[in-house]
Amino acid sequence: MKKWTVMLIPHDRGSSRTLNLSAYQIWVVVMVVVGLSFTTSFFFKRHQCYVHQVKHLEQIRSDMETQYAQQVAPASKPATTAQERLELEQRLRSEYDATLSRITAQLSELRDMENQARGLTGLAPRHATKDLSMAPVGTGKGGGSSSLDAVAFEKEDAKIVSPSVIYGLSKPSADLIIQEIDLRTASLQELVRDLRAKQQEVTRLPSIWPSLAGNRDISSPFGFRKDPYTLHISRHDGDDITAPLGSPIISTAAGTVVYSAFDPGGLGNLIKVSHGNGIETWYGHLQARLVNVGDQVDRKTVIGKLGTTGRSTGPHVHYEVHVNGAPVNPAKYFKN
Repeated sequence: MKKWTVMLIPHDRGSSRTLNLSAYQIWVVVMVVVGLSFTTSFFFKRHQCYVHQVKHLEQIRSDMETQYAQQVAPASKPATTAQERLELEQRLRSEYDATLSRITAQLSELRDMENQARGLTGLAPRHATKDLSMAPVGTGKGGGSSSLDAVAFEKEDAKIVSPSVIYGLSKPSADLIIQEIDLRTASLQELVRDLRAKQQEVTRLPSIWPSLAGNRDISSPFGFRKDPYTLHISRHDGDDITAPLGSPIISTAAGTVVYSAFDPGGLGNLIKVSHGNGIETWYGHLQARLVNVGDQVDRKTVIGKLGTTGRSTGPHVHYEVHVNGAPVNPAKYFKN
């Protein structure tokens, strides 16, 4: 199964980390993002409808209480008996409670789905939160502000979970449900932004061969070797990849061309592409250079043609990967 290797490199001197993702996991993430985007839009529209319905029911109850408080003129015939009013109130209360229960269950399912997505991607909320549903709530009324600013953020090492104000509550108040809807919307928007940022990082990580030729091969790997000219043992800072003369050479990741010229040091026609985060790729001995300094390239953009210019014994591309200015073994970035 094809795999993707994501290397996370800090700007300071801290150790780098790698994350291996299979094609299956990438597709799962994409499907989760699409599902979350659809679910977010769906529940955002539904919550507007539910909020309107809750306000309508509250208005009905308020009108009824006002009607009960008024003294009916003796000559007027009562619209309903006391028993009928009681039955109507009980029915409305039952419908109101049922609606809140459905909303609560759907929001809980949405939160569970988000937590599964965060678990698959490893993307925790930017600030881990204490589950506010465990706090004493009494009858569900009163308490602090219902705005998102009222959510207290703390460190939570046990697992990656999104914040919640109603999780575990069987009968939250309408105010808490509205607050939870706002919180879910903000948290899902944050998750989508983080997934898009991760996607951009992946596109800027070299992970493919610089040649798509079917008969390509590594004629001289990275490491120490016998120099073909001096016959002395020397360090080889890249991989020499053979392929037919003139075959296309592609950028192995998205980035910016920072060098495109004839290298006096022996690499012939040389192109260097910066991918950000201290990562550069070099492509040497080219027959032709098809990009200029400052050009923006995507993964698989054709940047040159394979050749044998410079200090070369035959057609090949000399491919290097540099991390923070130091050459590393390019083979570990190749995707089978």
